[in-house]
Amino acid sequence: MRRAILLFVKYPEPGRVKTRLAATVGAEVAARIYRRLVAAVIESLPDEEELVVAFDPPEKRAEIVAWLGAAPAGRRAVFLPQAEGDLGARLEQAFAETFALGFENVAVIGSDCIELTPATFAATWQALGSHDAVLGPSTDGGYYLLALRQPCAALFRDIAWSTDSVRAETLARAHAAGLRVQELAALPDIDTEADWRRAEGKVES
Repeated sequence: MRRAILLFVKYPEPGRVKTRLAATVGAEVAARIYRRLVAAVIESLPDEEELVVAFDPPEKRAEIVAWLGAAPAGRRAVFLPQAEGDLGARLEQAFAETFALGFENVAVIGSDCIELTPATFAATWQALGSHDAVLGPSTDGGYYLLALRQPCAALFRDIAWSTDSVRAETLARAHAAGLRVQELAALPDIDTEADWRRAEGKVES
């Protein structure tokens, strides 16, 4: 069975990434922290899993491939530009395109949660054997992981993104669509300076 980890990233341009963090530490520092977070997340992934990178903006493909194409340790990655629109539109298209590549299980993650481990993905794939979706809730009301066995556009439409109701709204959409959902343990995101200070010691310079 072909499985993919779908990683959402932005080009680390100061002022365009980690804006809540940048509000207190400055845009340049926040962009450097973002690079460290992305590297930490990639290093945490199981070696045997295929990686699909959904990147933004599309015109930064060359720079993003140069940044992530050889990390870590020669891991091969497929690069897909994100769609236009809100986060839901971007997620919907990225899932559809990744499944179209022939993958049968797809788990999307971002770079805000550095508590991911290979065991997280082992539990995800195991749960997908008997469920239609797996959701990893973040402690701020969103989610750090969503895994599916097939595309489901309803999970990404009319969601109040970047609010503390994202998890609840997504679960409601999933249940309305008749999906069987397994939730993983809740994990923290890194959005603010306080979040970063708590996690900094776990992230390589």
